[in-house]
Amino acid sequence: MFISKPPIPSSPNIDHLDDEKQRLIKAMLANNITEADLVNLRKMVDADDLAIIIQRIYDLNEKYILKISAVDGLLRKLDDIKNIRRNKRFTNKIKDGFRNSTHTKRKVILAEGDSWFNYPIILTDIIDRISMEDNFAVYSLASGGDWLLNMLTGRHYVEQLSVLHPDVFLISGGGNDLVGSSRLATMLDPSGNSTELGKNEWAQNLITKANAIVDFDPARFWDGIRHVSRDFFALLMFFHLQYYSLIEGIVKNALKPDDKFYPIQIITQGYDYGVPSYKNGLGSNPGLWFVPFIRSFLGHGHWLKTPMQIRGILNEDVQKNIIYAMIYLFNEMMIGIGRYFNSVRSGSVSHIDSRGTVGNGGWTDELHPKPVHFMKTAKVFIGCINRTIEPDYEHVYIVTKPVL
Repeated sequence: MFISKPPIPSSPNIDHLDDEKQRLIKAMLANNITEADLVNLRKMVDADDLAIIIQRIYDLNEKYILKISAVDGLLRKLDDIKNIRRNKRFTNKIKDGFRNSTHTKRKVILAEGDSWFNYPIILTDIIDRISMEDNFAVYSLASGGDWLLNMLTGRHYVEQLSVLHPDVFLISGGGNDLVGSSRLATMLDPSGNSTELGKNEWAQNLITKANAIVDFDPARFWDGIRHVSRDFFALLMFFHLQYYSLIEGIVKNALKPDDKFYPIQIITQGYDYGVPSYKNGLGSNPGLWFVPFIRSFLGHGHWLKTPMQIRGILNEDVQKNIIYAMIYLFNEMMIGIGRYFNSVRSGSVSHIDSRGTVGNGGWTDELHPKPVHFMKTAKVFIGCINRTIEPDYEHVYIVTKPVL
């Protein structure tokens, strides 16, 4: 049973907010906010403020935000089919005494997220693979195409956290907020002369704090980041505020043994470097029959390639490098969130780092890996949940690169 989604405010006007909050939001939207002020802002904002901020970033009204972020029609039906099947399996396990206290290695898992957790077609995704483990009972709220904004405002996960008292909470979100309905076009600077990273102290520190173990290609990053506009950095900081709000609401209730959600483990993930492409996926391998079918069924090229073409960015290497820079920063943002909450309660948040694992030939479409790569990432989730593998650093688990 889901609770109703609160309405997004009808106007993106922030004049009714107190002076300090107004100042900080305006500075964030202008990509002119200090790291200290961003930290202060995340303590101030609520769900209504977040809804206003996203309208300002996209320069859209409430009605259109709701329209483009909605998951409905056939996509919703496909999502529901998967979740009904998954959650029936969950219920059957619970009925069979899954939570018998003598089985200490059993884990109840709540999953909220997007198409990396619920790929709305017949192929195996991350949650499908995790659900195969006998010692896991997985309840899924994930919906392909869903926005992080919807997850936060809908708060379905909040109700299920209280009902299920899961041992683990998995979250994947943000990709659709960035690339849905060709919104990526608003995040691009076709001149190639963007200096917006240099204006953002917080984003610069994300790069500085990146551990040396992370595979980082400076030539690709700097070529991509010079085509990234101010609005991308505003959106990245907005993601930071959203994830902080979501995770803080859980961790503050999981600090000590008598707290409501203690000792819940939260696991995040941050995608891999998608490949802008119009290619139909036709090839000589009959085992990959699903690639052209899915590219035709779900569409291919409209998430990444078309917005770049719209903005006149036609060079394929530059297109790939833009996505490289964006996904690199998104993952570092997620790792930074985990770093903070692990300072509040050690081991609160782990991050699964999939950067560089898929390779150019490993994609079903622009955004989603082929099942073999989803399963590879899922195995790292499984090892993290079971604590059978050690993090590579700071509660970050790096998915091993494939041999290309």
